[in-house]
Amino acid sequence: MLSEGMQEMEVISTMLLKVMASGRVEAQLHHSLEQQERVLDELLDTQATAAQLVRDLMVTEEKVAHQLLAKEEELQRCLQRVQALEADAQAATEEGTRLQASMAALCMELEQLREEMQRLDQDVQEDASAVPPATYTAQLYYKISRIDWDYECGPVQVKGIHYGPAIAQPISIDSSQHSRSFVADYLWSLVDTAWDGTGVGRAGGHSAPQGLPLASASGSG
Repeated sequence: MLSEGMQEMEVISTMLLKVMASGRVEAQLHHSLEQQERVLDELLDTQATAAQLVRDLMVTEEKVAHQLLAKEEELQRCLQRVQALEADAQAATEEGTRLQASMAALCMELEQLREEMQRLDQDVQEDASAVPPATYTAQLYYKISRIDWDYECGPVQVKGIHYGPAIAQPISIDSSQHSRSFVADYLWSLVDTAWDGTGVGRAGGHSAPQGLPLASASGSG
């Protein structure tokens, strides 16, 4: 725009020279001055408009710069959030892997414990089948000795009732006053040699067989 104004000024100057050369100086000069004033006004208006446009452009650029800066900060926050989420996901993945390995180890240990329990249960069942029940053992002792023990007497007392072939005979011995062999011999003397008609047993007055529990009879049973 400024260059166009300069060109118009040159045109006007040329016209002034022509007018002066033609002799119509005053009229042409007045016309030229009016034209020049109009051009200057237009030039000033153009300059003001250009200045306003520049100011508006600077304001717009500043706003855009602030917006870009805000977007950049928001983008950085988003990137940091994404990185944090990725780190959490990685940690969760590692923790899940560790938990799976731990669970697998626990399952293996549990399976081993189950196998051990089954083995122990089988051993217990086998041992239980090999050892006679206490009730069976007590009944067997009773069939041999025919003695019903009194388990509520004192620890040094040997009490009970012997059910012989003819009569029931009470037993009451203070084991602290007699030796164990004496007590055993006495109890074995009560056993009939012909019990149940099998011929198995001992005659009275003989020593007790080795290992028979009657040799350690007491108030605790």
